[in-house]
Amino acid sequence: MSYCSLVKDELINIRLSGCCKPSYIYGFMLFGRSFSVKRIALQTGHENVAKAYAEIIKHTYKADVEIKCGGKARPTYIAEVKSESDRLKILAMIDFGISETVIDKTLFVKECCVQSFVRGAFLACGNINDPEKEYRAEFSVKNETLAEDLHSLLNEYGINLKRTSRGKNTVLYTKDSSVIEDLLTFMGDTARTLDFMDTKIMKSVKNNINRARNCDNANISRTVEASIKQRTAIEFLEKTDRLYSLPGELLEIALLRKNNPDATLKELCKISKTPITISGLNHRFKRIIEIYEKENT
Repeated sequence: MSYCSLVKDELINIRLSGCCKPSYIYGFMLFGRSFSVKRIALQTGHENVAKAYAEIIKHTYKADVEIKCGGKARPTYIAEVKSESDRLKILAMIDFGISETVIDKTLFVKECCVQSFVRGAFLACGNINDPEKEYRAEFSVKNETLAEDLHSLLNEYGINLKRTSRGKNTVLYTKDSSVIEDLLTFMGDTARTLDFMDTKIMKSVKNNINRARNCDNANISRTVEASIKQRTAIEFLEKTDRLYSLPGELLEIALLRKNNPDATLKELCKISKTPITISGLNHRFKRIIEIYEKENT
């Protein structure tokens, strides 16, 4: 089961209060594939969503809803009110078309009704990605005016989505994990919100560990590379009888490196008989390498 299917199954099972039911059904139908006298239908890739759509329409309006399944690669379910008389009855019962805006806000008795409406809309045209892979949630809306109305409605409740186009649809979306958490909470799926937050925390911890590991590996590589350069310079100077002609402070750290080829600068500072800082030690090694490069050209 996909992550989106899991979320939608949980949204379907949220218990509705009496005042919220009309708003929930309205969002479900309005954001389906079509909602007009000619056709009331929902198209979805989720079987349970199609069944929930059919069941609530039948229970509320006593209207028959036919469900068909098609598609070869992925199953697609179409739940449709076939009878014209049933469609007219449904539209009349919610006074569809009377409001000046596409979304009739007079149906929203309380804030919980708005939440139920958005939940229905999401079931009809929403999608959410698995947070383990990508942070993204969206509503793919059939026309621009309806999308604008939903966009404004969500903005009123602090859920700020971006807009783009995909074919003939307007897509309201976000890649912001905090906005996704707010949306899930607003729709009533608090359990999934907590799960989403846990996943985000775990991803952050893993990323920090990986960054630290990469940093450690890079530091080790730099240390090894520097040590090789230092030893190469010292070996050359020794073979060409130039090592013991180095100034005293350079000869001392050259012999220190020769006798401790794998030690870090910090370790060399600790075992040096003469007190010296890492910066001072590094500076002297650079002078030895410069002498080597000059002699070797």
